[in-house]
Amino acid sequence: MVAGAVAAEPALASAATAIGEAWAHEFVRSLRSQERAVIGAWPGTMREARMRVRAAFTTKLDIQVLDELARVANLAARRGWNEVSEPDLEP
Repeated sequence: MVAGAVAAEPALASAATAIGEAWAHEFVRSLRSQERAVIGAWPGTMREARMRVRAAFTTKLDIQVLDELARVANLAARRGWNEVSEPDLEP
């Protein structure tokens, strides 16, 4: 697989989106179970996104494809987080 494969393979982008959505849901659920607030910007990192994508795919991914999928997953996670997070009012 080469760069651009994510755009050419909607199934890959769809899978990465699902990974990101699940990641955000898991993070929110964890905070709420600890009775902590969901506040501020998405706390996830690209490194974590790559790790999650790598763990979800059984085939070895080209580094460029991995990075693209990680970006898709991270954006999906950020969207999910932003749907439920409250603004951080502290400076």
